[in-house]
Amino acid sequence: MILTFKWLALFLLCAPFPFLLQLHSTVDWLGAYVRYLAEPSTPAIYDYIVVGAGSAGSVLAGRLAQAGQSVLLVEAGGSSPWAAHVPLFVGQLQRTVLDWRYQTEPQAKAGLGAGGVANWPRGKLLGGSSMLNYMLYVRGHKGDYNEWEGLGLNGWGWEDVLPYFKKSENYSEEDDNLREHGRDGPMVVTPSPYTDGVTKAFLEAGKELGYDVGDINTDLRDGGFTISHTTTSNGKRPGTFKTFAEKYVGTYLTVMTFSHVRRVIVEDLRAVGIEVSRFGDIQTIMARKEVILSAGAVGSPQILMLSGVGDSEELQSVGVNPVHHLPDVGKNLQDHLISSISVDVNPGQSLNILSAFNTFPEWIQNGTGPFAAPGGCTGLAHVRADDSKSDRRPAIQVHMASLTHATDMGLVLFDNFNLEREAWEYIQPHVGRDSAAIIATLNRPKSRGSIKLRNSDPFSHPIIDPNYLAEEEDIEAFISGLKFCTKIAETKAFGNIGARKWGKKNDPYCGHLDDEDEYLRCYVMTWSFTLYHPTGTCAMGKVTDEKLKVKGLEGLRVVDASVMPIIVGGNTNAPTMMIGEKAADMILQDARQDALADGEVNTRTKEEL
Repeated sequence: MILTFKWLALFLLCAPFPFLLQLHSTVDWLGAYVRYLAEPSTPAIYDYIVVGAGSAGSVLAGRLAQAGQSVLLVEAGGSSPWAAHVPLFVGQLQRTVLDWRYQTEPQAKAGLGAGGVANWPRGKLLGGSSMLNYMLYVRGHKGDYNEWEGLGLNGWGWEDVLPYFKKSENYSEEDDNLREHGRDGPMVVTPSPYTDGVTKAFLEAGKELGYDVGDINTDLRDGGFTISHTTTSNGKRPGTFKTFAEKYVGTYLTVMTFSHVRRVIVEDLRAVGIEVSRFGDIQTIMARKEVILSAGAVGSPQILMLSGVGDSEELQSVGVNPVHHLPDVGKNLQDHLISSISVDVNPGQSLNILSAFNTFPEWIQNGTGPFAAPGGCTGLAHVRADDSKSDRRPAIQVHMASLTHATDMGLVLFDNFNLEREAWEYIQPHVGRDSAAIIATLNRPKSRGSIKLRNSDPFSHPIIDPNYLAEEEDIEAFISGLKFCTKIAETKAFGNIGARKWGKKNDPYCGHLDDEDEYLRCYVMTWSFTLYHPTGTCAMGKVTDEKLKVKGLEGLRVVDASVMPIIVGGNTNAPTMMIGEKAADMILQDARQDALADGEVNTRTKEEL
């Protein structure tokens, strides 16, 4: 690293973050402990127990409480600190007390610049990963959901799920396609309040390459460029807990923070409660109706397996007593990988972190300026990088970031991506310059990985093996995506902002390769990183049915991104919220049918979903 005045200034701004976040968490923990001591000693029982207060869990718990059901929402972390609500600070939240800090097993064909080991940040706080993600609202292609329906999952086609996307959404634009957008939902969806010269060049480049600029969630889902749509409100990140659940706390919703779920209690093949570790004690909490796992694509399969639900032979090998043989738990792991073409640009065209701090009062007052930028990613595109494919769904999504690994001079992003010291040789020549990354995202990977228990300790991280780029088709699609990103960098629009590609001269891993295709193949295997979208590990049709009920058990569902049978072609936060919305509707419908079957009327139900 280069010790300069700018580096020192950035260091002084970035260094306090982990300590401030730890301080907030400590104070929050103490408050929760005091409340815990004041709790009644009688065992608690609720209609529904929701495990995980993340993107799906908060939606689900809020909707169930809204309908008058008594709900316990269990979260391993605490409340969100103020810094988590500042969009530009997204990178500073990883590898802190707010993060589960998972890591993958070493990969043979991806992330080799990081030793093959990827950091997998997942939110450990109220709001879950909706408080750590880059706030991008992307639904995927309607064909993705029709593909799910084609697997025999009735009720999951595009026309079935669209109402649930709209139900969550409070779309801020006036002149867009409101037939497919919602106005009355709690989650504000709005174009990035901040753009810069790179964003403008990106949109112009799209036009040069024959694409329209508009809304890739509706008319341009087959291909188009757009300013990033974000889940921010007035330039701030609310997250799903504050948006969907917080208003019901103290009425029908009880929230239990700093509570680590050890297992689901299963009696006679029915889930009847959970076992949790809280402040040094182990507690049992019972559910009248259902236990619902919303702990994410890592946490949900891990809890199932710790509960004895999974491949019986694998469970016995780590000392877990099998309760129900369900061999697909933890299998079918999918994730989006990214790799970028980086460019240096003229001064003032991309994000300058030090200069951004001068605009902090603007963000406080108006919710605008660089602090409102979703991690610097202000442009998106769905593109057909290879027109020879029969599938017309875009195989590549492009993220336009007004920063690179050089922007923060190695202080945050370098370690977030777990890069090796040797990788700095490629980045260092660009430190101190304005730069931007044109990021290719592998939208529909064919490779599949798995999550397995490391041992029977509920506090141990599981074995995460995404098996990245195991399928040759993924590598070929990735190379096509990088070639398309190169086309963007070579447009007149990018020439107008002085774009200069980072060459391979300083690349310590692949720079020796003269053949362009060989170089790009090496490049995607070396400079590839997770986009933080793990899915599929409790897949519908394999682990759950189409109502998200765990197969072979009663009273247990999984409601989060792990139920996606095939990953959608886009960022996964909006689809995960949709899953929470649809699950709440199905659960309440089942509850009404059960009440009618028992000859009862639920007098507490306040309103229909």
